[in-house]
Amino acid sequence: MENVLVDMDKEISSQYSSSQIMDKPKRSAFVFIITDADNNHTAIEDLKKIDEIKEVYLAHGEFDLVAKISGESFENLREIVHKRIRNLISIKSILTLTII
Repeated sequence: MENVLVDMDKEISSQYSSSQIMDKPKRSAFVFIITDADNNHTAIEDLKKIDEIKEVYLAHGEFDLVAKISGESFENLREIVHKRIRNLISIKSILTLTII
């Protein structure tokens, strides 16, 4: 099911004109990352090169880094994670949490 956003100040009816429906929102996900030992800084530099990554945080605990990514669709997010992030040499493993 797709999200449809409308202007809440207007009267709600079963018919919407194209001007009442706003642009489809971007999709986002958090990627929890485990790096090779003492390789956090290399991983951060590698992640900065990916335009779709909006934020990267150092973490303590089971994961070393948390990255927030944005894309046009869930398929686009999947492609970014599987083809670009997962293949970085500085990254050992990842866990992805998709925001719906």
